Amino acid sequence: MSTGPDPRRIRTRAELARELDLLRARAAAGTPKARVSLEHLAGLVRLPRSTLHSYLSGQTLVPSEVLDRIIVALGADPAEQREWNEAWYRVHAGAHSDPPDVEPAAAPFCLPPVARGFTGRDAELAELDRLADNGFGAGPVVSAICGAPGVGKTALALRWAHRARDRFPDGCLHVDLRGYDPEPRLPVADAMAVLLGSLAPGEPVPADLAVLAARYRARLAGRRVLVLLDNAADAEQVRPLLPGTGSCLVLVTSRDDLAGLLARDGAYRLRLGVLPLPDALALLDTVLGAGRVAADRRAATVLAQQCGCLPLAIRVAAELAAARPAVSLADLAGEGRLLDRLAAGADPRTDLRAVFSWSYRHLVHGDREAARIFRLLGAHQGADFTAATVAAVAGADPGQVRRSIDTLLRAHLVEPAAAHRFRMHRLLKAYAGELAAGVPEPRSGGQATFTTLGQK
Repeated sequence: MSTGPDPRRIRTRAELARELDLLRARAAAGTPKARVSLEHLAGLVRLPRSTLHSYLSGQTLVPSEVLDRIIVALGADPAEQREWNEAWYRVHAGAHSDPPDVEPAAAPFCLPPVARGFTGRDAELAELDRLADNGFGAGPVVSAICGAPGVGKTALALRWAHRARDRFPDGCLHVDLRGYDPEPRLPVADAMAVLLGSLAPGEPVPADLAVLAARYRARLAGRRVLVLLDNAADAEQVRPLLPGTGSCLVLVTSRDDLAGLLARDGAYRLRLGVLPLPDALALLDTVLGAGRVAADRRAATVLAQQCGCLPLAIRVAAELAAARPAVSLADLAGEGRLLDRLAAGADPRTDLRAVFSWSYRHLVHGDREAARIFRLLGAHQGADFTAATVAAVAGADPGQVRRSIDTLLRAHLVEPAAAHRFRMHRLLKAYAGELAAGVPEPRSGGQATFTTLGQK
């Protein structure tokens, strides 16, 4: 059994004092002293000796910011600092707990509603069930639902979360991280404040991110909670929001493949593709209603295929058809440019061009050569392509083109078709083709930009 300090054992002021004493002893290892002296430590943390003594003896609960100074002075590394902060909040919560006759607050339930007409995804729902049944252990279970824009990642996450809410008696939390959105991405501190506010409504939110993180994790310690982190930009935005306890399950949705979250944090990836045609038709029928799919199944099939069986596109097409009951599905399928038909009014979150543009802007800001290759692919005539054929058209180094394709794969803007061959969803290809031709790309503020094929 370890005789060194272990803040995970701390629940009371007396235990905090004991572990701090062990930390003082560890810091003095290799010196003639048994522990760092009170006088020396008081000088390091700039406190009167009597005040420091009252904290170290457990007579008074040390303020969290003072504890930070003490443990840093005694050589705690960043991981240990987080554990000491979590320990402080456990002690603080115990010292300020409600009297026994006060009824505890209800478990928070913060999930948005499930979209009407959710269809299919039985295999994916079963996989999430399996993770929840078997995955809990030393750390939180993290499942990353990744896929192309409009493929239904959030819809799947919400469907499963509502269905599984009884598995999480201590609450279900949700925050939209705005990783791909007309609004700027949500800062980690703001996201953590949203989550902590759901767990402890009315409590002041610490301004210091490290203290905020410690309080958030302390609130989750030992509780069975679902945390849904929706629309993440990347692993770096997600990682600070992971609970420190194995009793929680974290569900993340992102267009990014979140490879870092799998490699470093042990996340499971659930890659979501388009719907099979029967499920796409079922979704069209459910949202459209009035038996119009059954009345003209051939036209409905053509419309679903034009949408590439992409759930968001099918929902927008169904809304358009419902708003024009006098127009047949066959006539609707033959109208105008595809992306013009799939612009749902003034809502940027259902306008396919706008939805795709958020992924494209990530490319422009992060890898301009990959953005150029994306535009080139919009002008490609074949059903699929290789890195060599793209390099020949682009006049670029094949190695650089392969790296750009890897970037597009991670962003789910292209997908593997066969060994060393790739393809692009038909709607993404139509969007890339418009960029290649210099068609205006909508901004969330209503302005437009023009992008040309050769621009780097």
